[in-house]
Amino acid sequence: MKKLWLLSGVVCALSLLAAAQATASGESPDDTPAGAGEAGLGGGSAAQRLVFRPLLAFGEGEIPESITSDEQGNLYISVGSAIRRRTPAGVVSEFATLPASIFALGVKVGRDGCVYTASTSLDPAVEGAFVWRACQPGPAEQVAALDPAGGPNDLAFDADDNLFVTDPVLGRLWKIDAEGGTSVFVEGPLLAGDPAAPALLFRPLGVNGIAFDGNERFVYLSNTDQGTILRVRTRGPSPSVAVFAEDVRLCGADGIAFDRGGTLLVNVNATDSVASVSRAGHVRVLAQGGLLDAPSSAVFGATRRDRHQVYVTASAFSRTLGLQPGTPQPALLVADVHTPGLPLP
Repeated sequence: MKKLWLLSGVVCALSLLAAAQATASGESPDDTPAGAGEAGLGGGSAAQRLVFRPLLAFGEGEIPESITSDEQGNLYISVGSAIRRRTPAGVVSEFATLPASIFALGVKVGRDGCVYTASTSLDPAVEGAFVWRACQPGPAEQVAALDPAGGPNDLAFDADDNLFVTDPVLGRLWKIDAEGGTSVFVEGPLLAGDPAAPALLFRPLGVNGIAFDGNERFVYLSNTDQGTILRVRTRGPSPSVAVFAEDVRLCGADGIAFDRGGTLLVNVNATDSVASVSRAGHVRVLAQGGLLDAPSSAVFGATRRDRHQVYVTASAFSRTLGLQPGTPQPALLVADVHTPGLPLP
C-alpha cells in the first residue's frame, strides 16, 4: 500500500508539470474521445465543455475558497475570516465573521438554516481547527474544536444532521453527530497527502472535497495530492474506503459536487481546470485555463431560476501566494449545465 501511495504521488507530480506545459503551449486539456452514452454536466456528452463567465470579482489579495447555496438562491462564499452572502439580485454583503487569523474554508447550510464553516489557521501560534455556525449576520459561534494539529477543510451534512468534515492535513474524516459528539470517522493512507510531491506546493494535502451521493450510502472525497476520488461506505458496523477514480487529471483536486445524474464535478485547483467523473469512474476535463484561476469549490443552483447553472469559486490561491507566476484573478464564475445539481441534505 505504501509503495502504491508513493507511486501515485510521483505520477501526480509529473502530470502537473505536463499540464502546465500543455496549457502554456495551447494544447487541448483533454483529447480523449467521449465514451458513448456518458452523461455530462455540460449536456448530452461528457466531452462537451463548460463555458464559464464572470459573476463577481474579488479584491487584491483575497482568496475566495468555498461556496454553497440555500433554498432561496442566496450564495455564501468564504473569503479570509468572513463569509459573504450574494442574493439572487446580486447584492453582496458580509454575513458572518470569524476571529482574526482564522480562515473560513468549506461552507454548507444546515437544516436549521444556519451557515456552517470549517476553519484553519496559517499562523502556528494561533489554533484554528474549528467548526463554526452563523444563523444571522454577525460573528459566528464555535460548534466544535478539532485536533489543533490539523486543518479542517470541507464539510457535508447527511439526512440525519450528522456533519462530516475533511482534514487534508491529517488525512482524516471527522464526524460530528446531531448532539455535538465528535469522532474520527475514518483515516489512513488512502486519505493522506504526499509529503514528497504536494500538488499545491506549500504543504501536503490529502482528503479535501466532500459530497454525498443521492441515497447517502456513500460519501465521496477528493484527495488533492494523490489525484483520487474515494468512496466511503457510511452505513454498516464500520466505514470502508475504496478508490472510486484515479487519474492524473485529478491531481490537485479540491471541492466536488454531484449533479442529479450521478456525475461528479471536480475542481482541480492545481491545473486551473474543472473535470467530471462519471458513475463508471471515467474522468474528463470540461474546462481549463482562462477564467479558471485555481478553482476550489462549486455549487449547483438551488432554485427554479438557476437550477441549470453551476457556480465555481476561482480562488487564485497559488498566484495570490506567489507559488505560481501570473496575475491572480479571484472570482465567482458561473456556467450553464444541462443536468441540475443533486439537492444538498
